[in-house]
Amino acid sequence: MGVKDEYQFDYLDDDRRFADQINGGLFRGRQIVKPEELTPADVQAVYLGKEAKRRENPKVVVDKARMWRGRQLHILAVENQNYVDYQMVMRNMLSESLGYHKQWKRRKREHAGAGDLRGGKDEYLSGMKKDEKFIPIITLVVYYGIDHSWDGARCLHDLLEIDEELKDYVTNYKLNLYDCHEHDTFEEYQSSLRQVFETIRYAKDKEKLCRILDENYAVYSRIDADTRELLSVVANVRIPETCKVIENGEERYNMCKAFEDMRLEGMEEGIEKGIYALIQTCTELGVPKDVILSKCMEKFELTNERAQSYIEKC
Repeated sequence: MGVKDEYQFDYLDDDRRFADQINGGLFRGRQIVKPEELTPADVQAVYLGKEAKRRENPKVVVDKARMWRGRQLHILAVENQNYVDYQMVMRNMLSESLGYHKQWKRRKREHAGAGDLRGGKDEYLSGMKKDEKFIPIITLVVYYGIDHSWDGARCLHDLLEIDEELKDYVTNYKLNLYDCHEHDTFEEYQSSLRQVFETIRYAKDKEKLCRILDENYAVYSRIDADTRELLSVVANVRIPETCKVIENGEERYNMCKAFEDMRLEGMEEGIEKGIYALIQTCTELGVPKDVILSKCMEKFELTNERAQSYIEKC
C-alpha cells in the first residue's frame, strides 16, 4: 500500500468509523451496521503475480474487514483509492472470488477430517454438502481522489466490447463505489468521516469550504488528531501545531483557525507584493524617495517606519 492507503487503513481501525463508512456508503445513512456488532476478520490480500510488483499493477488489499452479525452479512470490506484505477472492477472480482475459494478450501479440509460427506459421489467430489452455504463478501470501494470524480468502469460490462444481443448471456459484476464528488451534502455520516468527505469534496472550492467551516464551527474547531493527519495526506490540508487545543485530555485541532491564518497570510503576501511593485515602478520612473514614501503610507496605510523598511528592502 502507498502512504495514503496506509493512513486510510489505520483510520478505519475504529469500529465506529468503519460502521459509519458502511452505513453512509452503502445504506445512505441508515444505521444498519452497529459498531458493537463488528468483530475482527482477516485482511484478505490477493497476489496478482510478478506484475504486481510494478507500481501500475499494485497488489490488491481489502483494507478493512469485519464480521457482522455472525452468519448474515458476515464480511464487510472497504477498499480505499486516491486515484481512479480503471481495472478496479476486475480487481474486486478477483479478490471476492478468491475469498469464496478460500472458504470452500477450508470447508473441504474440515469435511475431509470429519469424513462426513455421505451424500454420494457428488458431495465427495465437490468437497461440500449439497445444501451448504458460504459467507457473503461485500466490498465497498471508497474513492478519495480530489482532482476529479470517478470516471472508471462501475461494472464488468463497462469494460467489455460486447454486442447488445449478447449482454444477457455475459455475467455482469457490479462495483459498490462511494465517490464524494457525487454528493453535495454528507449528512449520512455521523463520525468525523463527514468532515473528511466535505473537505475532499470542496478542496478545490475554497469559498464553499470556508462557508462550511463557518456553518459548522463547533465541529471543525475540534478536529481529532487522526482526522487532522488523514486530511493532510489525502486533501493536502495542513493544520499546524499552533492550532492545537487540549480537550478532556485529548489533542484537538482548530481547522477553522488554520484556514483563517492561511487567508490572512495570503492577504498579507498580496499586500507586500503590491508595496514592492509600487516602489519598484516609482524607482524606475525616477520618483524621489520622499514621494515614494508618502505614496506607500497613503495607499497601504503604513506607518513612516514600516514604509521606510519596505523601501530599504527593495
